[in-house]
Amino acid sequence: MVDYFADNKHTAIDFRSTMTQQLEAFLPYLTGNLLTTLIAIKGVLGPAELAGNAPFSGPDGLALDKAFGRLDWGYGSFDTRVWLGVVLSLPHHPVLTAKELRLICEVVDPLAIVALDDTAHNLLSAAFVSTEEGFLADFTPGAQTWVLGRHLVSVRGFEAALADEAAKQRAWAQLKRCTPPSPR
Repeated sequence: MVDYFADNKHTAIDFRSTMTQQLEAFLPYLTGNLLTTLIAIKGVLGPAELAGNAPFSGPDGLALDKAFGRLDWGYGSFDTRVWLGVVLSLPHHPVLTAKELRLICEVVDPLAIVALDDTAHNLLSAAFVSTEEGFLADFTPGAQTWVLGRHLVSVRGFEAALADEAAKQRAWAQLKRCTPPSPR
Protein backbone atom coordinates (compact mmCIF):
# COMPACT_ATOMS: atom_id res chain seq x y z
CA MET A 1 0.00 0.00 0.00
CA VAL A 2 1.25 3.49 -0.87
CA ASP A 3 1.51 6.01 1.96
CA TYR A 4 0.52 9.28 0.31
CA PHE A 5 1.34 11.29 3.43
CA ALA A 6 4.83 9.85 4.06
CA ASP A 7 6.64 12.74 2.35
CA ASN A 8 4.57 15.52 3.87
CA LYS A 9 3.64 15.39 7.54
CA HIS A 10 1.71 18.64 7.19
CA THR A 11 -0.71 17.67 4.41
CA ALA A 12 -3.82 17.95 6.59
CA ILE A 13 -2.69 21.29 7.97
CA ASP A 14 -1.87 22.56 4.49
CA PHE A 15 -5.30 21.43 3.25
CA ARG A 16 -7.06 23.30 6.08
CA SER A 17 -4.88 26.34 5.38
CA THR A 18 -5.79 26.23 1.69
CA MET A 19 -9.49 25.99 2.52
CA THR A 20 -9.19 28.86 4.97
CA GLN A 21 -7.50 30.98 2.30
CA GLN A 22 -10.23 30.16 -0.23
CA LEU A 23 -12.95 31.06 2.29
CA GLU A 24 -11.16 34.00 3.91
CA ALA A 25 -13.69 36.59 2.75
CA PHE A 26 -16.51 34.53 4.27
CA LEU A 27 -14.96 33.62 7.65
CA PRO A 28 -17.12 36.11 9.63
CA TYR A 29 -20.19 34.20 8.38
CA LEU A 30 -18.82 30.78 9.37
CA THR A 31 -18.43 28.84 12.58
CA GLY A 32 -17.30 25.31 13.20
CA ASN A 33 -15.29 22.82 11.23
CA LEU A 34 -14.21 23.63 7.66
CA LEU A 35 -13.26 19.96 7.14
CA THR A 36 -16.80 18.74 7.73
CA THR A 37 -19.36 16.66 5.90
CA LEU A 38 -22.33 18.71 7.14
CA ILE A 39 -23.26 22.37 6.68
CA ALA A 40 -26.12 24.13 8.49
CA ILE A 41 -27.32 27.46 7.09
CA LYS A 42 -29.48 30.09 8.71
CA GLY A 43 -30.79 33.28 7.19
CA VAL A 44 -32.58 34.81 10.16
CA LEU A 45 -30.21 36.04 12.84
CA GLY A 46 -31.05 35.13 16.39
CA PRO A 47 -30.56 37.20 19.53
CA ALA A 48 -26.98 35.93 19.95
CA GLU A 49 -25.85 37.12 16.50
CA LEU A 50 -27.79 40.38 16.79
CA ALA A 51 -25.92 41.05 20.04
CA GLY A 52 -22.64 40.73 18.14
CA ASN A 53 -21.74 37.20 19.21
CA ALA A 54 -20.38 34.52 16.88
CA PRO A 55 -22.73 32.72 14.49
CA PHE A 56 -24.69 29.88 16.13
CA SER A 57 -23.47 30.87 19.62
CA GLY A 58 -27.01 30.90 20.99
CA PRO A 59 -29.41 28.10 21.89
CA ASP A 60 -29.77 27.08 18.24
CA GLY A 61 -26.08 26.15 18.01
CA LEU A 62 -26.26 24.10 21.19
CA ALA A 63 -29.43 22.38 19.98
CA LEU A 64 -27.81 21.57 16.63
CA ASP A 65 -24.70 20.16 18.37
CA LYS A 66 -26.99 17.76 20.27
CA ALA A 67 -29.27 17.01 17.31
CA PHE A 68 -26.44 16.24 14.89
CA GLY A 69 -24.89 14.00 17.54
CA ARG A 70 -28.15 12.10 17.93
CA LEU A 71 -28.32 11.76 14.14
CA ASP A 72 -24.85 10.13 14.13
CA TRP A 73 -22.96 12.99 12.52
CA GLY A 74 -20.84 13.20 15.66
CA TYR A 75 -20.98 15.09 18.93
CA GLY A 76 -19.37 18.43 19.48
CA SER A 77 -19.68 21.68 21.34
CA PHE A 78 -19.21 25.32 20.41
CA ASP A 79 -15.43 24.83 20.70
CA THR A 80 -15.29 21.49 18.88
CA ARG A 81 -18.13 21.70 16.39
CA VAL A 82 -18.34 18.74 13.98
CA TRP A 83 -20.42 20.72 11.49
CA LEU A 84 -20.01 24.05 9.73
CA GLY A 85 -22.52 26.80 10.44
CA VAL A 86 -23.15 29.51 7.86
CA VAL A 87 -25.16 32.67 8.51
CA LEU A 88 -26.30 34.56 5.45
CA SER A 89 -26.06 38.01 6.97
CA LEU A 90 -24.33 39.78 9.83
CA PRO A 91 -24.67 43.27 11.24
CA HIS A 92 -22.37 45.64 9.33
CA HIS A 93 -21.58 43.02 6.63
CA PRO A 94 -23.13 42.53 3.19
CA VAL A 95 -25.65 39.71 2.79
CA LEU A 96 -24.24 36.61 1.13
CA THR A 97 -25.41 35.99 -2.43
CA ALA A 98 -26.49 32.66 -3.90
CA LYS A 99 -23.24 32.53 -5.86
CA GLU A 100 -21.19 33.05 -2.66
CA LEU A 101 -23.18 30.39 -0.80
CA ARG A 102 -22.60 27.97 -3.67
CA LEU A 103 -18.86 28.75 -3.56
CA ILE A 104 -18.72 28.02 0.19
CA CYS A 105 -20.56 24.73 -0.36
CA GLU A 106 -18.29 23.73 -3.24
CA VAL A 107 -15.08 24.49 -1.32
CA VAL A 108 -16.24 22.58 1.78
CA ASP A 109 -17.88 19.83 -0.32
CA PRO A 110 -20.22 18.42 2.36
CA LEU A 111 -22.38 15.32 2.10
CA ALA A 112 -25.38 17.21 3.49
CA ILE A 113 -26.60 20.79 3.69
CA VAL A 114 -29.40 21.84 6.03
CA ALA A 115 -31.36 25.08 5.55
CA LEU A 116 -32.71 26.10 8.96
CA ASP A 117 -35.30 28.69 7.95
CA ASP A 118 -37.15 29.95 4.89
CA THR A 119 -34.52 32.59 4.11
CA ALA A 120 -31.77 29.94 4.10
CA HIS A 121 -34.00 27.60 2.08
CA ASN A 122 -34.61 30.26 -0.57
CA LEU A 123 -30.93 31.16 -0.96
CA LEU A 124 -29.86 27.50 -0.96
CA SER A 125 -32.43 26.84 -3.67
CA ALA A 126 -31.14 29.78 -5.69
CA ALA A 127 -27.54 28.61 -5.20
CA PHE A 128 -28.25 25.22 -6.70
CA VAL A 129 -30.89 26.05 -9.30
CA SER A 130 -29.80 25.49 -12.84
CA THR A 131 -32.29 25.50 -15.69
CA GLU A 132 -29.70 23.87 -17.92
CA GLU A 133 -28.93 21.02 -15.53
CA GLY A 134 -32.35 20.75 -13.88
CA PHE A 135 -31.22 20.92 -10.23
CA LEU A 136 -33.81 21.23 -7.49
CA ALA A 137 -36.85 20.26 -9.47
CA ASP A 138 -38.90 20.01 -6.26
CA PHE A 139 -37.35 21.37 -3.08
CA THR A 140 -40.02 22.91 -0.92
CA PRO A 141 -39.58 24.27 2.61
CA GLY A 142 -39.65 21.38 5.07
CA ALA A 143 -38.59 18.90 2.38
CA GLN A 144 -35.44 17.14 1.23
CA THR A 145 -33.75 16.36 -2.07
CA TRP A 146 -30.43 15.22 -3.56
CA VAL A 147 -28.36 17.60 -5.69
CA LEU A 148 -24.91 16.88 -7.10
CA GLY A 149 -24.44 14.01 -4.65
CA ARG A 150 -25.44 16.14 -1.67
CA HIS A 151 -28.41 15.64 0.58
CA LEU A 152 -30.28 18.95 0.97
CA VAL A 153 -32.72 19.21 3.87
CA SER A 154 -34.96 22.15 4.69
CA VAL A 155 -36.24 22.82 8.21
CA ARG A 156 -38.95 25.41 8.88
CA GLY A 157 -37.86 28.04 11.45
CA PHE A 158 -35.46 25.96 13.56
CA GLU A 159 -34.36 28.63 16.04
CA ALA A 160 -37.88 30.02 16.53
CA ALA A 161 -39.16 26.47 17.08
CA LEU A 162 -36.94 26.01 20.13
CA ALA A 163 -39.34 28.14 22.20
CA ASP A 164 -42.44 26.01 21.45
CA GLU A 165 -42.60 22.26 22.16
CA ALA A 166 -44.95 21.39 19.27
CA ALA A 167 -42.90 23.47 16.79
CA LYS A 168 -39.71 21.90 18.15
CA GLN A 169 -41.10 18.42 17.45
CA ARG A 170 -42.00 19.43 13.86
CA ALA A 171 -38.51 20.88 13.34
CA TRP A 172 -36.94 17.71 14.79
CA ALA A 173 -39.01 15.54 12.41
CA GLN A 174 -37.70 17.60 9.49
CA LEU A 175 -34.13 17.59 10.81
CA LYS A 176 -34.19 13.78 11.15
CA ARG A 177 -34.22 13.57 7.36
CA CYS A 178 -30.57 14.62 7.51
CA THR A 179 -28.91 11.31 8.26
CA PRO A 180 -25.31 10.47 7.39
CA PRO A 181 -24.63 7.83 4.77
CA SER A 182 -24.59 4.37 6.26
CA PRO A 183 -21.39 2.31 5.99
CA ARG A 184 -21.57 -0.54 3.51
